[in-house]
Amino acid sequence: MQQRETDEWTKQVEQERKMEALEYLFSKTKRSQENVLGLFQEAWQGSKSEQRLGLIEETMTEEWQKRKKQMYAIDDQVKEARRQYQRAKFASKGAGTHATN
Repeated sequence: MQQRETDEWTKQVEQERKMEALEYLFSKTKRSQENVLGLFQEAWQGSKSEQRLGLIEETMTEEWQKRKKQMYAIDDQVKEARRQYQRAKFASKGAGTHATN
């Protein structure tokens, strides 16, 4: 039972690390997106360039939204795994207490 708890805890820690890495990458991606858009804006002037910039920004924003949804889904999974682990831990402590009584 303890090995299973350790495995679950290890898996949860791994998921949390992945989540932190994703958050870091997303913030880095967002900064890169802003930098790229700024460079495009500086490089191109005129209505056609503004239309292209708008399209590029829209595409990048859609991609960002998709990644953000994935990040939230992973976060929800981590939270649920944590809750399950806590419930299992509580249940095993309760079972141990009743078994000794």
